[in-house]
Amino acid sequence: MTWWKIEIEVPSALAEPLSYLLAEATGHIVETRDATTLSRPTDGLEDTSHLVIGLSEAPDDALQQSILDVLEPFDLGAKAVKTQSSDDETWRDGWKAFLKGGQMSRRVWVRPPWEAPEPSAEATIIIDPGMAFGTGQHETTRGVMRVLDDVLAAKPGVRVLDVGCGSAILAIGAALLGSDAVAFDNDPDTLENARDNVRLNACEGRVSVHIGTIEAIDQSYPVVVANILARVLIELATPLAARAADTLILAGLLHADADAVASAFPDFECRSTLKEGDWSILHLSRVRGAALP
Repeated sequence: MTWWKIEIEVPSALAEPLSYLLAEATGHIVETRDATTLSRPTDGLEDTSHLVIGLSEAPDDALQQSILDVLEPFDLGAKAVKTQSSDDETWRDGWKAFLKGGQMSRRVWVRPPWEAPEPSAEATIIIDPGMAFGTGQHETTRGVMRVLDDVLAAKPGVRVLDVGCGSAILAIGAALLGSDAVAFDNDPDTLENARDNVRLNACEGRVSVHIGTIEAIDQSYPVVVANILARVLIELATPLAARAADTLILAGLLHADADAVASAFPDFECRSTLKEGDWSILHLSRVRGAALP
């Protein structure tokens, strides 16, 4: 069988935000290779990183265009992108070496299916990465889980809505902590992977997975989490606010975007801002007396 790899050369200073944006835009895991990683860029330059996407089939025009759309605002174009193929069966599993389990929050750990469980973990999420972004590796995912863990410790059992759920890792984490959760995404490619992960964690009774836009959600939830992008959070501010009865946890925003995102939710006050790497995670609470729309 032939395996495919898309390798994108980027300045190291842009590697972190671009890896996140590419994962969101393509629905694929993005591996970063730089001077500090075991697999290093072939150019050997310390100020250069390579972002790698592994595929089981040749990339189609839509995937390639989505990559170029992400790169264009950063003055990077098609010349930065290289596509290769290989019949080496070991190549397929090479990315597994870069996906390690670990602690996400005070009570929650995450691991891929091929790793042994952590004996001291109170709750462990098993995530098969598949095609969906959200393996617990990224600062935004860990940050949301940290805030969500604290919220659910203070309000055990409240219902959670995960908007833009990807792999459903956050909804599964909520379920393992004792809450019922609804995982929602508008990308059909994530649906099967999310449902597989729910089954893998035996959470079918607590987590339901749905495809569609946020407008299809016809009720409010005590806790709403959305790990998307700053631009999308601002665009969806009105429907997100309408579905959060009390608590909003927002992520996918760089530190510079935090104030603009918070300002888009005038009926909420910022309880805290958690910083993870280059990213901010906002914990917002509905202002007392501010009614649902």
